[in-house]
Amino acid sequence: MARRGQTRGRRPTQAPEQRERCSWATLPLELREMIFGVLEDSIQAGVMAASACASVCKAWRGYFEPLVFRRLTLTLERLNELEARVARHQRQYVQHIWFRFERSVKPCATHIQFRPELDAMRFHTAMYQLFLILSEWPTRGTGQPGIALELTAFSTVDPEYSMKDTVPEQLRGADLTVDSETLNALYDRPPKPMRPLTPAETEQSVRVRQFYRPAGAVGLTDRPLPQVTLITDLTVRRQMHISFFAAHIGHIVSSLPKLEFLTYEPRAYHSYDVIASRTNAETMRAIITRMPSTIRRLQVFEDAPCLYDQGVHPMQVSDRDGSVARFLAEVTQDTEPEAIAISFLIDAVHFFSDFWTPQISRLPWKLGWLKLTSLVMTSAVLTSRRCNEIPPLLTAAARAACHMPKLEVLELYYVAPKHGAIFTYIHDEEGSIVCWESTWKWTLPSEVVSAWRQAAAFHGTGELTHEERCIPKSQLRWGGSIVSLLRTRTTVVHPITYGNMMNGLNHI
Repeated sequence: MARRGQTRGRRPTQAPEQRERCSWATLPLELREMIFGVLEDSIQAGVMAASACASVCKAWRGYFEPLVFRRLTLTLERLNELEARVARHQRQYVQHIWFRFERSVKPCATHIQFRPELDAMRFHTAMYQLFLILSEWPTRGTGQPGIALELTAFSTVDPEYSMKDTVPEQLRGADLTVDSETLNALYDRPPKPMRPLTPAETEQSVRVRQFYRPAGAVGLTDRPLPQVTLITDLTVRRQMHISFFAAHIGHIVSSLPKLEFLTYEPRAYHSYDVIASRTNAETMRAIITRMPSTIRRLQVFEDAPCLYDQGVHPMQVSDRDGSVARFLAEVTQDTEPEAIAISFLIDAVHFFSDFWTPQISRLPWKLGWLKLTSLVMTSAVLTSRRCNEIPPLLTAAARAACHMPKLEVLELYYVAPKHGAIFTYIHDEEGSIVCWESTWKWTLPSEVVSAWRQAAAFHGTGELTHEERCIPKSQLRWGGSIVSLLRTRTTVVHPITYGNMMNGLNHI
């Protein structure tokens, strides 16, 4: 007691006028804004919690409350508390909802048993409840951002090394909805080698392999969901349970009439698993069919096992006959998105089918992507074994580019066993350039350069620069690491997916 009293006695006593001069209200406005700016950057980088700042005082609560409710994480239990926890005036602050769905696993001593029908019913019921709640939230004015909905699934038996809800350490707590140094630093890191599984982990991966295969949904999932105009962004990123959403994604998209951004990263299957591999093509067709005219960016990355097996198995697209690619080309010329990035699920050969000959098959007044600024696709012809098929594809792409008046970037790339190639066309204020990069030596033919010179002239560039580079095979530590060489990699895969891939976490 005496010691505590002595400690208190050593503190200098402040006069009332001194305390007044040190208050938050008397600080210059510029200094207060500077402090808020530093704290907000720390919150977006995941270093500090917005709730801690909001609890300092009334003035701070008014500034940081929108950041507290900017991102919400929901589970089945928390979904029931959503209306009670988020007050009416706080609903306008919500910009991102991450719904983590826990799948049902039946306890069994000998092997893992799943309940796909129960999962389908529980998930559809949860989506119905969430969409009904959001449909009753007040609409937002012009210029106010909508809500981004992110869906992931997990279970109690997921291996620690699996792609479940794994978030790269450098992105934990970071706000991915805004540009920040933390997010940009992720794309400057070189890809790491894959971490091989131990024998025990390999055995465990066999036990949970059933999660890979898409399961049919029961009849309840055919019931339409409430229409939600607040959701403008839908993300289903790469994860262990990605196949679970195949039966639901079409119904979800059809209930979002104001959807602008769509990111979907399904898992590919081996060529011998025809039924499972066909699911991705059918799901993609359902997305295209129900995609609203408000769509601005469509990003699909089919995550194939052969990207990570050192090129043992050749890559094969799920769209075997090219019908989905041609359908996508037709629909997107009507919906007019600003960015399209489809990797491995379809082949660019089929997407550009209308432009393989000078005789265009599509009606002239319906031809072209008038708002498209970025196009990224893959094609199996970009390999050293099919060099004779590369010039016709690049020429067709150049003809298509002449029907994209706002095009800024077009990239075609591919990964084959121990080989990789990227073709890039860039148009900006400095001019236009085409570049070929591959793990083997190849030169752009004169007819290809001539075709792209016409595309550059269409975009207003008098001169076209072209160059060829060789990619050292040491840079391709594994097939999917070619994504790190893309100029538009931020629109190829989700940031969390990219971070996990470059960290070597490529199993399941």
